[in-house]
Amino acid sequence: MKVLSLAFPGFTFIDLAAPMQAFMMLPEFSSQIVWQEKGVVDSDAGVSVHATDDFKSCWKDPDILFVPGNTVALFKQLQDDRTLDFVAEVGSRAKWVTSVCNGSLLLGAAGLLKGYKAASYWYTREHLSLFGAVPTDARYVVDRNRATGGGMTAGVDFGLAMIGEIMGEPAGRMFELLFEYAPKPPFGTGRPELADATTVANATDTLQKLMPVGELEGVRARRSAQGKL
Repeated sequence: MKVLSLAFPGFTFIDLAAPMQAFMMLPEFSSQIVWQEKGVVDSDAGVSVHATDDFKSCWKDPDILFVPGNTVALFKQLQDDRTLDFVAEVGSRAKWVTSVCNGSLLLGAAGLLKGYKAASYWYTREHLSLFGAVPTDARYVVDRNRATGGGMTAGVDFGLAMIGEIMGEPAGRMFELLFEYAPKPPFGTGRPELADATTVANATDTLQKLMPVGELEGVRARRSAQGKL
């Protein structure tokens, strides 16, 4: 299984780390981390990864294309047609097109989610419809060969679900046990519908400064004018 993961500067580290921990269990697993240039790519968590390949040298037909998310750094990539065109090109040939968090916005802007159910980070989820996707509030969703996860920690759910999709439910059950995946949130406020009004208001105020969702209509218009949506 060839897994090609995009790592743009400032990507959310857990978005990449959690799914990759699951993907490594796939039969004959091999991995490439790709960016516009080979070399060190910094995440948002003070942890860097090494881009083993650039857009020219990487696999053009991976088994899995994976895209992580972020806040400001992700929205910067939505303005970069070089990134979006690369995702569109590889996604057109990948067996699986996948993301976690608002990485699904990149897939959407690349024209890869039209008519597909898709998950995203809760704050940006509904905006997927701008790109023809069908937003869902599930922790992860698999629609044909598209698999998308919610925000950050949902990457574990997503990764284990992918194990089950590819290797079968018994394998998924076993690896969930091997991961000792039995989450018990300390505060129980991990989704808006679970949190109190003050917590939601404070989180929303923070996110308004980090995720300029007002730019998404412009992204849709630009990509449509280019004939890429």
